Amino acid sequence: MSTLLAASCVSGAPHGEAPSAPPAPELLAFELRADRIHNHFFRRGHIAAHVLTTSGVAPRLIVAFPAGNMGIAVWFEALPAPVELSVEGGLSGVERPGGMRGVSALLASAAPALRVHRLVLGSIRTVREVGRDAELPAWLRSDVEAGAPAGGASIAVRRTTRDGEHHLELLVEPEDGTTATVEPDGRIALAAGPGGLRVRVTALSDEAPLTPVPLDEIVTERAADDPRHRQALAFLAYREKLLAGSWRFLTYFGRDTLLAVRMLLPVLEPAVIEAGIGSVLDRLSPSGEVAHEEAIGEYAALLHLAAGRAGALRAPIYDYKMVDDDFLLAPLAAEYLLGTAPGRERAAAFLSRRTPGGDTYAQALARNVSLVLRLAAPFAETGDPRALIALKEGESVGEWRDSEEGLAHGRIPYNVNAALVPAALRAAARLLASPLLGADGEGAGLAERLARAWKDAGVFFRVELPEREARRRVADYAASLGLDAAPALASLSGTLSFPAVALDREGRPLPIMHSDDSFVLLFTEPPPDALEEIAGRLIRPFPVGLRTPVGILVANPAFAPDPALWGLFTSGHYHGTVTWSWQQAMLAAGVDRQLARGDLSTRARDALGRARRALWEVIQASREASTRELWSWAVEGGRYRLVPFGAERAHHDESNAVQLWSTVYLSVRP
Repeated sequence: MSTLLAASCVSGAPHGEAPSAPPAPELLAFELRADRIHNHFFRRGHIAAHVLTTSGVAPRLIVAFPAGNMGIAVWFEALPAPVELSVEGGLSGVERPGGMRGVSALLASAAPALRVHRLVLGSIRTVREVGRDAELPAWLRSDVEAGAPAGGASIAVRRTTRDGEHHLELLVEPEDGTTATVEPDGRIALAAGPGGLRVRVTALSDEAPLTPVPLDEIVTERAADDPRHRQALAFLAYREKLLAGSWRFLTYFGRDTLLAVRMLLPVLEPAVIEAGIGSVLDRLSPSGEVAHEEAIGEYAALLHLAAGRAGALRAPIYDYKMVDDDFLLAPLAAEYLLGTAPGRERAAAFLSRRTPGGDTYAQALARNVSLVLRLAAPFAETGDPRALIALKEGESVGEWRDSEEGLAHGRIPYNVNAALVPAALRAAARLLASPLLGADGEGAGLAERLARAWKDAGVFFRVELPEREARRRVADYAASLGLDAAPALASLSGTLSFPAVALDREGRPLPIMHSDDSFVLLFTEPPPDALEEIAGRLIRPFPVGLRTPVGILVANPAFAPDPALWGLFTSGHYHGTVTWSWQQAMLAAGVDRQLARGDLSTRARDALGRARRALWEVIQASREASTRELWSWAVEGGRYRLVPFGAERAHHDESNAVQLWSTVYLSVRP
């Protein structure tokens, strides 16, 4: 039950007066458009849903529910020419007896007919995995029923989840002369009436709802007056947890939660900060590892069944394969509980709360701090780069660049070792020295010694190229893309230095330039010369640096000696030469943090000032896309054009319309 509904239950009318009707639940409704995809968001009381339509030659309808991370997806057969598929009049909420709840929408299209190619009712994880054309498992098939109510023929598609506990339903009701039929092969066909194709669809689920945080209880008055980012954050903010993004990641992700809360910390209400940190502490492993992601609802049931576990099919399953999020918890906890006024005042009460396993939050946090010290010890003792934090054995991913090729198939990521481990060790020292974790002076001293040993770990990632060689590689790479390299080459003078995105298993740097300076800027205190180098990468145009007119790129493979590596970082790769909104925001937050230092040289301060101006210029140029997860680009007539990620066939995935860590511009401002 939402806070607004709960408040209405305890309010009574004055004696002798008729009780007044309880206030209506807060309505959150907004739209976002990205090229061919039109997104509609709806949240009211127990109902929350994201409806998106995709126009073009292969229209698509997706309804995603935060409750249980469930959804309904309809892919239509390809058409000879592109058509618009849109929602007319917005969404309306629907609640039925028995707990079925969802949304209704009127779909409209100029297509003379649409035939369903595939229809999936299930977990969002399942929708992502089977997609439009992957093999559909037999257990995922739905029951299709055709009826004939007064308004004309209708079709209901229903499915019971694998554990037999919950249900999904899609009701299709044609209007204004449109007809809907079930063909002999079981597929649904829609034929337009005189006024075009118009059909009302109602999507329902009976998964237990989450508890939304009201819009006016999420951020303080210090937050930017940006309705779009506030709405996006509100759709993802619940008392139980913060959701990573919609439509594809409508559940808990540890890294996303910790980074988003860290950047939003100056403007978030304490209850939301604690919902985020608490959700991480609730999901720690026995050894203190942060859960990267959770499998819940039907997807959890599928995993339990596959493992031969018959009982408690709805018990969440947590994924601990990532290595970066283990080092993000302590810095955020220290910053909030020791560094902010509301955090200090609420720390004791917060840490006295208990996890589902019965530990206090203080005990859970102490487990994570102990893990940080244990993992940091081998490198501190040996100084061997092969003892740095690497991806776990058997895993090909382990930090935010979690596509198979995001680290150029490296094993030892730069951001974890150069920024997050040192930051986590310093935070561990603060926490252990405080009464919150028992005023453990010995433990705090150990953490400080380890932090000193890790201070210069970034040196192992350093790549240096003589100017002549750097120019040659840039020219060759630009030619392969059909780009004019001259403007970028004009910015290059002298030896070029940058940190590799990762080391290979033997500790050798993989020379991919990248944007993970953001972690260094936000979590560490680099020396002035390092800050000047970072500023240069933000100022120089791609492909010498990372700057394009439509965004800072998260990767630049121009300096890789092997052209095969170029193919791992294209504008169609999830972590290729693309822009991630939160990375731009974290760079901006990090630059401001460094400019607040009192020990900077004039040269370093001037360089950061220029970088800040260049950074905000591209942030403002891409402002309309800022709530998205990421975007790509194209060059037309010599000019860069922002391209929604997923809009091109060459793109390897698609972007969420709203992403938790892309709402941080409420705190990060020019």
